[in-house]
Amino acid sequence: MQVTDAATATTFVLSAKLPWLDESVSLPSRDDQFDPAQLRVGSAAVDTEIREISPLGATLRGAVDVCLGAGLAMELGNGQRVDGVVAWRGEQDVGVRFTRPIDVMALITRQLVSQPVERRTMPRVEVRASAWLRDRERFVPVVIRNISAGGLQAEGAELPGVGETINVFAEGLGIPPGEVIWKRGQLAGVRFARELSWQVLLPWIKELHRPKRG
Repeated sequence: MQVTDAATATTFVLSAKLPWLDESVSLPSRDDQFDPAQLRVGSAAVDTEIREISPLGATLRGAVDVCLGAGLAMELGNGQRVDGVVAWRGEQDVGVRFTRPIDVMALITRQLVSQPVERRTMPRVEVRASAWLRDRERFVPVVIRNISAGGLQAEGAELPGVGETINVFAEGLGIPPGEVIWKRGQLAGVRFARELSWQVLLPWIKELHRPKRG
C-alpha cells in the first residue's frame, strides 16, 4: 500500500479496541476518501480502503468479498504486512482483527515522514479531550472526539448550527477558528480556517495518550 499525501477521512485509533465495535462512530459520507490498502487472500490481491485502524484491527470499506473467519494479510502504510482474520461484515464494511497488535502511533509517524516536508499533514486521529466551544459570547463544554490538520469533531449538548463561526479551546493546544460544516444530534464537524500544523498537533496527541502516573 502506498501512503497518500492528500488528506483523507481515515481515522487512526490509538486505544486498544476493535474499531467497528464503537457504536458512537459516525457513518462516513459517500464522498469521503480513505487511505488505500491491499489485502492478500491466498494468491489473490484485493484493493480496499481503510476507514478506521486501531492496534487490534481495521474497518475496511469496499467490495471485499471475503467470508467470515478467512485469514488474510494486509499491507499498511509503513510497508508492514499484518496478518489478520475477517471478524465482522457490514453492508459496505469489513472488520479485520489482527493476529498481533500494531503500533498505530508509529504508523502515523511513518505516514508523516513519507510525505514531502512542505505538504506534511496530520491525519484524523481519535481522541477524547475536554474543551470549551465559544459561539459568539457563549461558552459551551464539549468533548473533542477526533482531530486532524483540517478540523475536528465535537460532542456536546448545546452545539451551534451549521455555518456558525466558532472557537474551540483545549488545554495545551492552540486551535484555529473554525466553521461548523455539519451537525447530527450532539455531534458536529468543524473545519478550521487555517491548517493546524502537525508539529503542534502530534506532540499534543502523544501527551493525551501518555500513561498517567500514580
